[in-house]
Amino acid sequence: MKEQHNPAQEKMASGTGTPSQRAGVGLALGGGFARGFAHLGVLKVFQKYGIKVSQIAGSSVGSILGAAYASGAPLERIIEACRTLRFRDIARWRVSRLGLASNQRLADLMERVFGSSQFEDLKIPLAVVATDLSNGEPVVFTQGNLVDAIRASCAFPGLFEPVQIGTRCLADGGLVAPVPTQAARFIGAQTVIGVSVGMQDGRRGAPTNIFQVVSRAVSAAQKHQLEVWERHADLVLRPDVQFLAWDDFARADEAIEAGAAAALRALPRIESLLEKGAEAEMPAEARLMLKKRSQMWLTEVQA
Repeated sequence: MKEQHNPAQEKMASGTGTPSQRAGVGLALGGGFARGFAHLGVLKVFQKYGIKVSQIAGSSVGSILGAAYASGAPLERIIEACRTLRFRDIARWRVSRLGLASNQRLADLMERVFGSSQFEDLKIPLAVVATDLSNGEPVVFTQGNLVDAIRASCAFPGLFEPVQIGTRCLADGGLVAPVPTQAARFIGAQTVIGVSVGMQDGRRGAPTNIFQVVSRAVSAAQKHQLEVWERHADLVLRPDVQFLAWDDFARADEAIEAGAAAALRALPRIESLLEKGAEAEMPAEARLMLKKRSQMWLTEVQA
């Protein structure tokens, strides 16, 4: 099939699109277990076309992948680690009154992949969202120990034991922030792009195990939060990953491809958002000049 002409892709790949010259975007990466690998496809496209990521906020798996990227670890190394990742690499079965497993092994995984263990050491500002089980409110971590914050954000109720940090008993951030767009704003993002991969378990019919019961209940509750978090996003990417189950870790490449496809489709809109962000910070004379250049470019494309 012949590749379609996409002027926005060409413009981003040209000299007008280096990360240091362009305004950045804040990424809000949602939860979804194995489906979250789609976030890596989005990051691949952003990196290829010079879209600077200035802030990242993550819930659940979005916090893991967002932190890995924010740490400065090479994207290909993160992708390779995810291709071999299995559930046993992050969980240890330990039936207790509070959950079926502990996610303590996440600490070992992060030590292998990350280049940082503290928020203050990250190359890109990061916010990690967890849920305070005592009051149902979101807790946004932006400083201190990175590993504990991520473990808390990934403590899916019923499956993983909650994580105690200080006096707080914390669970999965996706319960209160399915896609943490508000947290991205909180750490200074002017332009926010949310990436939603959904929480539904990828199977139809009646649930057959306790995890499906809990995940579908959480998914139903999250539907009522759509308006809240979407209101804080300038753009929402929805990679087509509904065919993947929560534990399809062996299908990472398919999720990554879906994320890349969603980002590629959105490139013209992203380019428009970046230009508006850049214009807002420019003096009036510079904005007028940029507008004239954009009109000239559009005329050339239409010709």
